[in-house]
Amino acid sequence: MNAYLIWLLAAFAAPAAAPAAPATPPAALPMSDAEAAAVHRAEERGVIIYAYDQAAWHGTDDLAAKMPDLATRIGGWIVDGPKETPEIVFFDKDEADPHAVYVADFRDNHLVSSKLLGPNDDRTLSESRKRLIAARRTATQALVRSGLGACKPQPFNTVVLPPATPGGSTLVYFLTPQTRTDAVPLGGHFLVEVGPDGKAGAPRRFTNSCLEMPLNPPGQARPVGLGVSHLLDPVPTEIHVFTSLTIHMPLFVDTEPSNSLWEVDGTKIRLMTRNVGH
Repeated sequence: MNAYLIWLLAAFAAPAAAPAAPATPPAALPMSDAEAAAVHRAEERGVIIYAYDQAAWHGTDDLAAKMPDLATRIGGWIVDGPKETPEIVFFDKDEADPHAVYVADFRDNHLVSSKLLGPNDDRTLSESRKRLIAARRTATQALVRSGLGACKPQPFNTVVLPPATPGGSTLVYFLTPQTRTDAVPLGGHFLVEVGPDGKAGAPRRFTNSCLEMPLNPPGQARPVGLGVSHLLDPVPTEIHVFTSLTIHMPLFVDTEPSNSLWEVDGTKIRLMTRNVGH
């Protein structure tokens, strides 16, 4: 896997001289119905994970400026709403009956309004938001019981996706935080599904190891794309979409179960090659 990763970094690295005119990308290959469905699901989930994670990041920064002692007063946060206009709510430490402390609204990943709630504001959380909070608590307990360790000492970033359909599962993602500007984590991300009965399933991991990808390889110009071998799925996952959006460049994914090469470019996944050689 490491050799393949280095080869892709070298192949797609931008030259130091002025760049040549961009080449026309090859046409995408057709997918099977099963692949197309899995790709669509990965695209949809990856985009909303990124939007919710951005809201959590910028909302935390804004709240910290308004409430320096937030660590002693805040029990957590939840993000919901459309991916274009999500809303984040930070709530207090009352686990039995949490109440909102701060709300912020976003549009296209930019903060547009925020408010620290006072005693005269309605701080009631909706039942749907209380279910999201409970699902994250349940999923966290399941992840701890599983013994799957974190790749970094910092706490996970969490993203909770409400059920896509009535009676569906709540998806709780545990994301390894990016702690360096010159590298992005691809390992150490997990998903726990919490069913409508409130019970958590077994955690799903997206890699077998703590893989962190360099964004500025030593002695090379900044790449225009990164590549990775993926062992666990026949198509790229929502984590690959989330990562491409995070690094603002394409991610080339060799899915070894299907022996295929894919381009994950922001919100879109394309099948490039079958029968990839190593």
